[in-house]
Amino acid sequence: MEWFGKRRESLVIRGLKDHVRAVGDATAELNKAVTALCNSDTEKAVEALNRMLLSEKEADTIEERVSMELSKGDMEPKEREDLLRLIRRMDFVADWSKESGMNLQLILEAKVRVPVSLWSHYHEMTIELERAAKELRASIEQLGINEELADKHSREVERLEHVLDELYFVTKKEILFSDIDPRAVFLLRDMLHGIENASDSCKDVADIIHILLTSEAHKVR
Repeated sequence: MEWFGKRRESLVIRGLKDHVRAVGDATAELNKAVTALCNSDTEKAVEALNRMLLSEKEADTIEERVSMELSKGDMEPKEREDLLRLIRRMDFVADWSKESGMNLQLILEAKVRVPVSLWSHYHEMTIELERAAKELRASIEQLGINEELADKHSREVERLEHVLDELYFVTKKEILFSDIDPRAVFLLRDMLHGIENASDSCKDVADIIHILLTSEAHKVR
């Protein structure tokens, strides 16, 4: 798309790529933390959560920088608004991953017992969340290069969001019928909501990409 070729806007697209990488790192570290708990390795889980916090902070910093660049460019107001909405929604993925991770950290600090069978359900969800973030990254990396491929990756994010929705209710049911500490139930529920909201934010970003690409295609016609 032509505005990716301008100097200011090329800085923006590089920033978007850096940002989606940091966001993806946050989801990957959340998955590593849950994976560690499936193996009863609390130490590795804590290390992964610490790395997740660093990735989320990096994503925030990049989001601020890109938003500043967008405010200086010659881009049309509608395009600027769409890209600002895209990067802010993308930042929500990292924010909600952090929210989920912080609740996980509280579970570890409180030393409440959670059965491995339940962590396995969370593991399935964080695997799909990480995949959705990877598909977003692949989509954004194709913007201005291969619009068809960019849209294909964005549509895959939508499919993964539906998968996560199904896993969400399965996990919620597992919590409901489990015999665990009420403190764990409270924190696991909030952790579950964090993963779901991160997934919803991935879909929001994918929808914005699809709208941008569709709008550009109509301009060409």
